[in-house]
Amino acid sequence: MKVRKSVISSLLCSWIVVFSVCAQSSLQWTELPALPDKHGFAGMYAGVSNNALLAMGGANFPGKPPWEGGQKVWYDDIYILEKGSKNWVKAPTKLPIRSGYGVSFSYQNEVIIIGGSNQSGHLDQVQGVVWNGQRILKSSYPSLPYPLANMGGALLGSTIVLFGGSNSADGAALKKCLILDLEAKVSGWQEVQAWPGRERRFPVSAVYKDACYMFSGETVDTNTKGETYRLILQDSYRLNLQKKQGTWQATWTKLTALPRGASAGGTTLPTLQDDRFLFWGGVDAVTAQYKVPEMHPGLTPTLLYYYPDKDSWEYPGDQQNYPSRVTLPVVHWQGKWLYVSGEIKPGVRTPTVVGVR
Repeated sequence: MKVRKSVISSLLCSWIVVFSVCAQSSLQWTELPALPDKHGFAGMYAGVSNNALLAMGGANFPGKPPWEGGQKVWYDDIYILEKGSKNWVKAPTKLPIRSGYGVSFSYQNEVIIIGGSNQSGHLDQVQGVVWNGQRILKSSYPSLPYPLANMGGALLGSTIVLFGGSNSADGAALKKCLILDLEAKVSGWQEVQAWPGRERRFPVSAVYKDACYMFSGETVDTNTKGETYRLILQDSYRLNLQKKQGTWQATWTKLTALPRGASAGGTTLPTLQDDRFLFWGGVDAVTAQYKVPEMHPGLTPTLLYYYPDKDSWEYPGDQQNYPSRVTLPVVHWQGKWLYVSGEIKPGVRTPTVVGVR
């Protein structure tokens, strides 16, 4: 009987190893040059301008970790990685303000950075940043109708869509959806009908076949003892937009729930093989309850696929070679989806840039 159990155990372990290896081999992971900062950053803005990858702003703890009283520092640096280069270059030009934890999009050779926060509070800034091959150029966009950070977002054609977030560091999560038509930006931001679920910070999003998708995020709930706790959401929605007489109209469809939460798992999610979104990293309900930051085990390595045509999920295995991360931009560049820096544990960042296709 003991021999039989040993054989079954060995077979099971072998099956898990093979399954994980198959998952790794079905995705092509690469590591790009790391950012020239030993700590790395959470909440950076990133995008592509004239074939160069830009990574900007963000925050870290350059001295002590937060559980030892370390202070968070925000940045205004702009890093540039040219195609074929092995090193990032720090531009002499800075962002207009030290900031992070907003969203950013690449549009017509410009990187648009939206909202965010710093030590003074949340921001309503919207700026365009262009790298012309020699220097950084800046342009202005209509400011947000209110300060906003920790939101999700997507670029649907020429339309920016923002989901949720919060107005201040201690403010409640929002149930709001904002639209900016980049072909008529003088009209400014417009609020459209929000999704039918809970308010949220840090949702993740994707774009597929002329529709936006919003997944997970988090809010606060109350238990039976009247105590609040961090609620990681697992609902998901598709947003279809239609413009009638200059006004955007939103139609939301509730989709199959996520198998696990993925709060702050990056925006915008990779679309692979033209039929699936990849979920890697993010905070789930288990890691959200970890109470001792310095002993945090890290984020789940579990990968997930979502198939929008089928409204179905698949677990393809785990990512064992790189640490999962949160609060980071995800950018499509040179045929790869890039995870730029980010946070791997509470207060701990990574300077690495990991690509997948």
